[in-house]
Amino acid sequence: MVIERTYVNDIKKNKEVFLQGWVHDIRELPKARFILLRDITGIVQCVLKQDSKGFNEKLTLESVISVKGKVKDAKLTSEELSVNDMEVLVDSLELLHKAENLPMQVFEKDKNIMTDLSVRLDNRSLDLRKKRIQAIFKIQSEIAGSFRDFFRKNNFIEIQTPSIIASASEGGTSLFSVDYFEKKAYLAQSPQLYKQLATISLEKVFTIAPVWRAEKHNTTRHLNESRQMDIEVAFADDFSAMKYLEECVSFIVSNVIKNCSKELNVLNLKLRVPKSKYLSYDEAVKLCKLKNGDDFSPEDERKLCNMFPDTIIFTHSWPISLKPFYILPKDKKLSKGFDALYNGIEISSGGQRVHIPEILVKNLKDKGLNPKNFEFYVNSFKFGSPIHSGWSIGLERFTMSLLKLDNIREAVLYPRDRDRIAP
Repeated sequence: MVIERTYVNDIKKNKEVFLQGWVHDIRELPKARFILLRDITGIVQCVLKQDSKGFNEKLTLESVISVKGKVKDAKLTSEELSVNDMEVLVDSLELLHKAENLPMQVFEKDKNIMTDLSVRLDNRSLDLRKKRIQAIFKIQSEIAGSFRDFFRKNNFIEIQTPSIIASASEGGTSLFSVDYFEKKAYLAQSPQLYKQLATISLEKVFTIAPVWRAEKHNTTRHLNESRQMDIEVAFADDFSAMKYLEECVSFIVSNVIKNCSKELNVLNLKLRVPKSKYLSYDEAVKLCKLKNGDDFSPEDERKLCNMFPDTIIFTHSWPISLKPFYILPKDKKLSKGFDALYNGIEISSGGQRVHIPEILVKNLKDKGLNPKNFEFYVNSFKFGSPIHSGWSIGLERFTMSLLKLDNIREAVLYPRDRDRIAP
């Protein structure tokens, strides 16, 4: 007979339970052992008496165990207990796998002694057992799921774009090259070109896709591999795209507040659904006391966000020189490109796209790119193309912004940067 497993958050008083999980902490007394058992849903105290089967098992922190017993009112409580009015009186305990030589502690009793981030990332599978780290990725799952839900409700079609491409999606040299049989190919910087080509037929599309950028930076906000949440929509200008972004972020944050209250408590965060503020590039430059033609530094982005807290700040009508070749010119100097800032960091970039082949060819040449490398893309707009606009949000960047993390690597299961390619 197979006994069904009980999760910690499902235990009820006076019920028999079968728990499986990790040894979070142990306290030894001469005639009793108090074990904190942890699974993905929480932590509960398990009490072993001398007559409990498995009382003499040699347990270590993070060993995997199973426990059978009955739930009782708790005689002892702990701040680590998720159900601190209940404990399990153990009939039997089985050691399933013993943990040895831990490179770091999961239960950090002394909050002033924290493991270095590099050590944590070297041992990420162990780091993921911490409540705080689990909270980050549970919230990130809600972010991605809410993004999908929002655009499905708005009749967008989810698409999958290639990760191996023949030429740069956004120009420049920041590509990882790969050997592709007898040809040279690259890992995609962005799904940009392909989502546009899908949009001029399918009208409304979205994707969550991995992207790679071979930029030799080493900052707290950049990665060389990340995941982008992208949309593209036909018969829409740049302001229509910004409205989708505004509503989508509000929807995501509302869902996180509603569905992740436990995780937000673990992270000691109180979120608010953000307001929105629209500024032209010229207006934003004046507020930051910059020169026209300057890009915004991280310090400038923080300064703008401090002026408008709990707000998504859209900066639009950027100079053509500061935007990619596929952004439509507004006039001879300005473009229909925009950025979005939130909690001190840029979370998105987008705009109305060029849908006229002659303008695309000119833009490619102006950016020092060879139009022949983009023939499949340019030629597609000769077959009847509506205006279209879109944007991209970095999943890890947005997680970092929303949860006010100090380093984007906290928001990636296994980061890939200039120095890290394992684990």
